[in-house]
Amino acid sequence: MKVSYKWLKKYFNEGDLPEQDALADLLTFHSFELEGVDTLVKDSVLDIDVLPNRSSDCLCHRGIARELSTLLDVRMKVDPLHEPLPDWPESKLLQLDIVETGLVNRFSAVVMRDVKVAPSPEWLKTALETIGQKSINNIVDATNYVMFNLGQPLHAFDSDKLTAKDDQYSIQVRNGKKGEKITTLTGEEYEVDASNLLIVDGHSDDAIGIAGVKGGKLAEVDNDTKNIILEAANFNYVSVRKTSQKLKLITDASVRFQNEPVPELTVLALRDVAALILDIADGEVEGLADWNPMQRRIRPIEVSTEECNKLLGTNLTHDDVVGILDRFGWHYDAPVTGMADFEINPPFERTDLHIKEDMIEEIGRVYGYEHVASMSLKAIGGDPQVNSTFYFAEKVRKLLVEEFGFSEVLTYTLRDHGHVELANALASDKSFMRKDLVEGIDDALSRNVYNAPLFGANQIRIFEIGTVFTKKGEVTNLCIGVRFPKKIKGTTSDDVVRDVITRIEEKLGVKTNAKPKEGIVEINFDTLVEQAGDPGVYDFPSIGAHDTEYEPFSSYPFALRDIAVWVPLGTETNLIEDIIRDHAGDLLVRHDLFDEFTKDDKTSFAFHLVFQSKEKTLSDEEVNEIMDAITKEMNGIKGWEVR
Repeated sequence: MKVSYKWLKKYFNEGDLPEQDALADLLTFHSFELEGVDTLVKDSVLDIDVLPNRSSDCLCHRGIARELSTLLDVRMKVDPLHEPLPDWPESKLLQLDIVETGLVNRFSAVVMRDVKVAPSPEWLKTALETIGQKSINNIVDATNYVMFNLGQPLHAFDSDKLTAKDDQYSIQVRNGKKGEKITTLTGEEYEVDASNLLIVDGHSDDAIGIAGVKGGKLAEVDNDTKNIILEAANFNYVSVRKTSQKLKLITDASVRFQNEPVPELTVLALRDVAALILDIADGEVEGLADWNPMQRRIRPIEVSTEECNKLLGTNLTHDDVVGILDRFGWHYDAPVTGMADFEINPPFERTDLHIKEDMIEEIGRVYGYEHVASMSLKAIGGDPQVNSTFYFAEKVRKLLVEEFGFSEVLTYTLRDHGHVELANALASDKSFMRKDLVEGIDDALSRNVYNAPLFGANQIRIFEIGTVFTKKGEVTNLCIGVRFPKKIKGTTSDDVVRDVITRIEEKLGVKTNAKPKEGIVEINFDTLVEQAGDPGVYDFPSIGAHDTEYEPFSSYPFALRDIAVWVPLGTETNLIEDIIRDHAGDLLVRHDLFDEFTKDDKTSFAFHLVFQSKEKTLSDEEVNEIMDAITKEMNGIKGWEVR
């Protein structure tokens, strides 16, 4: 969010606000990151990255000013959120009809008569243009100025463009109708449906605005406007977000509504925008219409100095905490019951403060995390207690990896079926906790069989030790899987798995009675641990440094080719490999000699070649061009012939 330094200064007495660079450092270390600071001729603009938890109160100049007041420990000269409201009468010209009561938290409107639409005064134009906003006219600019000042979106309707019945206007808030269309202020037409909330003329049923997103062309304020209705509402943030995303229409208003400004802001913003319009556009206030179905209850939060120090790792005194709370300007009392030192009443605009940990975090960041001393953890005395499951899991891992060449995998815990269903599923195919490991291992085997040519494997051997979720509860299982990309004479995947099971039983001194099926077996690991008994102490060797290098794999598919060549007897295979590498370059990721035989005075060598790019999908033409070049060179050597 772009914030004007000159605008911020209006909230403080002369000399209270340090220079913009100092403000940038202060906010960075205690509140928000800054994207940058732009220095203009008569102003500076701070581009502040306001985090979601503070967007309800800090996407405006007042919110940033309140934050600076706390951090600098200086009083604000004025705080519009705590100024009195005008004693407006109830409007006799406007009726509110809120149809979708579940999607509107509050809807407030002020009727003004005899305003004079004109260009905005120079100070208002400059203020908006400094933060990247275009000046429209004094009425529209006034609503934008107050939005960027307080964080409450507003809109002005030309009331004479609405339908009047019995000298009364009606504004209705309802869902859209399938196929209904609305033209916005900028001239774009949008088609809406029942999932989009609209503001409509209650008498004509014509749409005059997309609720929380953008105003409509129908009741636009123009140079001929004399009478206006100023609207400040509080819409359901989910409804606004979905409408904004569906219509691909993101506005300053929709961004603020999606971050849940408080309903109390509506009348405060109307107070300020009406006062500003009276000052720069004349007119008079006829009255207020305010639909406010419920009052929010703000619960006090109890917290003690001891809890602050325990969570923050500080040595704050009671007086230190008092000083910080006073800087916030929060009301607090000693609690009636309990051991807490403070009962704090959060300000109504801070919707992010609910529990004591929220309060402690606020106290900590104002105190300054740089003041929290670094401390080493206390040394652990004696031998750690042996965790049997961990101990035997490590034994099995070592056995499978080192003796049998297995690789450990971690498969997805969430599946599309199972015994334990999630109350709030992440997706339709992830609505259950897995009931076994077999499905995940089977999926992994299938994927690895496909990629076997990339790593030249004639067997895929994988295993997983993980938790499954049954009707009886959580269970730790071991699943072993073996699959052959090609058939191997004299052995099967089940044979390999049986050998592994036998070795595990010997290693742990247990009996499993496990029987593999199609190269996969799943064993209750908890039962194995129980049978194996108490290991006593850890006896794992220390882990030393390994000279291991890793490189990223390609996400693009590979291409396979075979080549066989007759060469004179005694020719080394490395000569053939050099020719292949020279023409293929980095695209050759693997070459394997798979066949060799001699006839008369010549030998035939046959190679599997695997080509793959890290940048794109290789075409057949590209691979064929490489193969043609390899063939041409080999055929050009005396005594060589590609078969």
